[in-house]
Order: sequence, then structure tokens, then C-alpha cells
Amino acid sequence: MKNVKQYYKELGRLLYAIAIADGAVQAEEADELHSFVMKELAHYEKTYDSSGMNQAFYVDFEFEENVKSHGPLDNAVAVFKSFIEHNAEKGDQALIERSISLMETVAYAYSKKNEKNILEQVKSVTRHLADLKNL
Repeated sequence: MKNVKQYYKELGRLLYAIAIADGAVQAEEADELHSFVMKELAHYEKTYDSSGMNQAFYVDFEFEENVKSHGPLDNAVAVFKSFIEHNAEKGDQALIERSISLMETVAYAYSKKNEKNILEQVKSVTRHLADLKNL
């Protein structure tokens, strides 16, 4: 993925949109997100920022920043889709699949219909892109 740090930031914003889709971010959603990032994303991510921090943790930072600031929800799926279209590279399929698993984890942590609808949109987009780019 070109610009891994930005990818994780975009993913954090999208996860916020998924979690807030029912009107509030539930503690269960935030807890599941943090646990998944620590156990799954950070485990597989091999890039670090200039301070030596695993870049996967930018998902957490961006999610928390959006929770605090009540970040904008407009076009979260479209922005994520656009980022992937412009930055995905061959071999990114495993990262995208882990990201979808994280989205599912957050969406199902506190079961609501709106969250699942966003998740289905993202899955559709990522499947289509994977097919086009042979990720």
C-alpha cells in the first residue's frame, strides 16, 4: 500500500463512521477495535513511523480523534474507496482482508442495521477493486 500511515488513518475514519452509524460509539465497539488492532493489524504490519511506533496504531489514533471531535461522516465510504483506488498495490489483498475483518468486528460488536449497511458497501467496493487490480 502506498502511504501506509494514511491508509490506517482513512481506515480509522471509516471505522468511526461504522461505529457512530447508530448515533453513538458504544464501548463494545471501541474495545473490539483496540483489541483487534493490537492483536491482528499491528502483528502483521512491518512498517514503523519515525518515532518507532507500528503504523497500524494510526487506526486507533484516528478513530479516537474522530470520537473526540465528532468527525465528519460525509462520504466515509467514498473517501476510503478513493484512497484504495489510488494507493493499492499488488500484494495488498491480505491487508484489505484484515481491514474488512476489523470492520466486521466493529460492526457486529454492537449489532445495529446501519453499521452493517456501511460494512456491506465497503466489502462490495474492496471486492471490486481486488478483482480489477488482481490484489
